[in-house]
Amino acid sequence: MAPSNQCGTAVSIRHQLSRRWEELFFLSAFILLFLQVAFFYSDIRSLAVLHGAIAWFAAFDTFVVSHVAYFTTPMFLPPLLLLLFSGKDTSWRRRYLDVLGVYVVCRLVVQFVGLNILVFDSVTPRFLLITQLLFFLPYSLLVWGWIYWRLDINAKNRPRPFFRCDSCGEVPRPIDYFVAAFSSVFSASVSGIKGNYARSKILILLHGFMIYDVMGLTLSRAVALVQSR
Repeated sequence: MAPSNQCGTAVSIRHQLSRRWEELFFLSAFILLFLQVAFFYSDIRSLAVLHGAIAWFAAFDTFVVSHVAYFTTPMFLPPLLLLLFSGKDTSWRRRYLDVLGVYVVCRLVVQFVGLNILVFDSVTPRFLLITQLLFFLPYSLLVWGWIYWRLDINAKNRPRPFFRCDSCGEVPRPIDYFVAAFSSVFSASVSGIKGNYARSKILILLHGFMIYDVMGLTLSRAVALVQSR
């Protein structure tokens, strides 16, 4: 193949990926969510007795693995792959991706509550919470980046966007929202993005609370593991 044809193919692939980045985002989010639930389910099955809130959360994840996945996988994955590899925009794409967005946000809330339940349980394996956090943290940051981007796109008719990124130009790219979300892990606050309205500022506070909570859970379990040796 001639070098010009190779360059043209590479440019075409990059263009397709830039147009279908949202589909790639959802695919990555579903993979992280699947791994988090699968690891939890495999670890929790080795326990003979569960009680209290941890039993409720274990029952929920077990139900997801054994029942919900059987209809969510064929309902979500084939259309997502169709959109990813299709070169044409369809009339239902935006509505479908928004439905996926609502789903991953709801699962974010449920998994976040479950992590806070796990920290108070002494029956579950020591490394269970650490494993869950390793999958939950990138999942949550991806979802928050999508939330920021989606709300800003939805606010086109407003005099100014919901959020502003200090490190980007007047028209932020999708990647700028994800960089701002991931930068919250390395800073003392969610400083990569600012809110222009009261509701957007409250949303950033919720994001910061979730990240601080996850970091606190990680630190507390790491300390507990060191002290138990």
